[in-house]
Amino acid sequence: MMTAERSFFFAGLALLALLAGCAPQGQMMTPDSDATRRWQTFVERSSRPAEYDVLSGSLRFGPVDDTRRVTYTLWSGQRSDSLSDEGHEPAGMEAAENGMTGDDRVIRLEINAGVGANVAKGLFENGRVLLVLPRDEKAYVGMESAENLRRLLGLPLPMRMTRLNDLLAGRYLSALDGPAPERYLTGSDGNIIYCYRSGDRQYELELNAEALPVRWSDAGRWTLDMAYDENALPRRLDGHMEADGKQLRMVLLVKSRASSDELTEGNLELNVPAAFAVYSLDY
Repeated sequence: MMTAERSFFFAGLALLALLAGCAPQGQMMTPDSDATRRWQTFVERSSRPAEYDVLSGSLRFGPVDDTRRVTYTLWSGQRSDSLSDEGHEPAGMEAAENGMTGDDRVIRLEINAGVGANVAKGLFENGRVLLVLPRDEKAYVGMESAENLRRLLGLPLPMRMTRLNDLLAGRYLSALDGPAPERYLTGSDGNIIYCYRSGDRQYELELNAEALPVRWSDAGRWTLDMAYDENALPRRLDGHMEADGKQLRMVLLVKSRASSDELTEGNLELNVPAAFAVYSLDY
């Protein structure tokens, strides 16, 4: 009986060590360490003024044995009025009532399948999402929660759209919600893995010699590998996770970047034709 109890005890210790990630083995951050200097370089790089370009590329997502490929165009900007005079009202304008933060950025997304076949138009604003499906003559509106996005896409996203937009623009610190590392490990390749917590969740962020993030892990959820173009901006995000016993995959490629200087306020609007049925995601 004592042997069984001892076995359960050591099994419990092993489980706790696994859940804690690199924290037990990692070194504490100290002011004069190479890890601290690299982290400061990362913070400075992430804090530079960002240019939110118009991005085009491809997205593959879904169970690893049944991924779907689409192409996308993504852009963002700021505007003061998010109401439309035609059809239904787009998402937004309810941030204060729903307890969301006052980020006044608007993000527009166009998704195509095949040659020029538009399958979805999305608008993300004030913590809300509007998705219009032209083929089905339907629209969905509600909070930009992980559960709502999962219902729309069939899988949860690694992060909210504003943070993904920041990540693709090189604002890594903002995209990851201002992490403060507690410990670190140095890999054989010279990369440094930083461990930090947010709430009750454990994260890891791996920086290469140029202080660029090459891997981000949300323990028990997404692991995201990142590759960069000649301007040190993300060109490939390769994510995987397990949910409900299934291995899920998401690969986002940025194939082109264009200046958003020519965008007007109208480019950020998304009208829902009056004939379309509109469904709430929040009920």
